[in-house]
Amino acid sequence: MTALRRVVVVLAGVAAALLAVLAVVGFLQHPDTSLPPGVRGSHVSVDGTSLRYLQQGTGPDVLLIHGSPGSAEDWDPVLERLAAHFRVTAYDRIGHGYSEGARLPHTPTENARITLGLIRALGLRDVVVVGHSYGGATALRLAIDHPPELRGLVTVGARAYPPAVVEPLYRVVAVPMVGTGVAALLTPFMGADRIATGIRQSFGPNVALIPSGFIEARTRLWTRPTVVATLSQERTTLDAELGPASARYPSITVPLRVVCGVDDVRNYQDAQRLAREVPGAQLVALPQTGHYVQFAHPEAVVAAVEDVAGAHR
Repeated sequence: MTALRRVVVVLAGVAAALLAVLAVVGFLQHPDTSLPPGVRGSHVSVDGTSLRYLQQGTGPDVLLIHGSPGSAEDWDPVLERLAAHFRVTAYDRIGHGYSEGARLPHTPTENARITLGLIRALGLRDVVVVGHSYGGATALRLAIDHPPELRGLVTVGARAYPPAVVEPLYRVVAVPMVGTGVAALLTPFMGADRIATGIRQSFGPNVALIPSGFIEARTRLWTRPTVVATLSQERTTLDAELGPASARYPSITVPLRVVCGVDDVRNYQDAQRLAREVPGAQLVALPQTGHYVQFAHPEAVVAAVEDVAGAHR
């Protein structure tokens, strides 16, 4: 054996050993679904997956779906306002927050399937579904299947059309098992800074409205290796889902309000197109507003929900 071949064999062995270690580390990661003191909510099983949800108020049903990453707390600015007139349910999507499902497929299709299962498990009826960001893609995917439980939709800064820009690191972390191991090793060194920067960029011109403790609380949740892996898989599978789904948006028949900040540039382009393509949809464009519309203009989200709830089929 030549010296070069020996080097190649050694390097291949080291790479295989590293992959094996990363796979084992990834396999050992599990979502922590236990609710810390002060965190509200309960758990319900949907197709054998435990989902954390919280519910407040009485009246017609409203379901809130957070983005990627995120949790039910992303709806804090609007939940109590809506609960004055509605029964409002917010939940942690699969692989996020305090829900299970980290090893389910992380696509809008699977999220829509689980969302419909949650609606039925909780006995929600004639529901106005509100989706932020990736939650908007989930809500749109739900709507094109025309479930009878759906009253109408409100999308908030939703990603609705391809293409999506995917960082190379996300493609690595999206690899099953191995990627979760990579996340477990790298996140303690770089996760907090990336999250803080990403949140500030998402708030954009409304950065002064970031609540006290918001970044710290999200960092604790979003740096979990299973959440990082979930996020990465959602990013890498999104384009393949949005293409076929968006071709069916014109078939949506329930009332739709498309809420988006003008400074959320990429998603605002999607919002304009979505409002054109879905019959009867109405665009709510908010100047000087970034991605977290519900924190900058909670009243606009509430008004859109009330509008859809009062609309006739």
